[in-house]
Amino acid sequence: MDNLPSLLGKDTVKVAHLERIYAASSSSQSFVADVISAMRQLDSDVAWRAVWLLKRHARKRKLLEGDLVRLAQCAEEMPHWASRLNLCQLFGTTGCPISAREALYPYLVESFANQRPMIRAWAISVLVDFQTDEKYRTPVAAMLREARNDTAGSIVARLRQMAGATPKQTLRPTSRQILPTLKA
Repeated sequence: MDNLPSLLGKDTVKVAHLERIYAASSSSQSFVADVISAMRQLDSDVAWRAVWLLKRHARKRKLLEGDLVRLAQCAEEMPHWASRLNLCQLFGTTGCPISAREALYPYLVESFANQRPMIRAWAISVLVDFQTDEKYRTPVAAMLREARNDTAGSIVARLRQMAGATPKQTLRPTSRQILPTLKA
């Protein structure tokens, strides 16, 4: 889609419009490559729209490892909070391939330090999987401990969801019961 940057770069683009763009173009063989290209061309304050399309695609279909690596490599170009949230949610959905971890890790650490609890919640949900790699085990464990002590509702809810707890369960955010399967 050659016109994707102009479609996404309009002053006002609502989610319904993004849904229509997705429905019209997601079946294209070059969809992911086109969206990544558009994402990199857009101003950072509207690039989240392209990231949203990729997140939508990741939920409907599987993104290839090469696509995820490319996204990780250009994540630093996406500083806007909405792009950051959508990228963290995308990698929370797909997981981060080992081959993309080195590129994505600094972005996730920065996201975990973000003032917005929702971004911190999604960043830690991606970072948890990095614990399997010795290189990241200690710093991720420290961030996980910090997340467990965070009282922000979105972080508490995300930790519960990661642990498979239901929202009605009353677990303290500092309780080890919240993430029994995750190493701290």
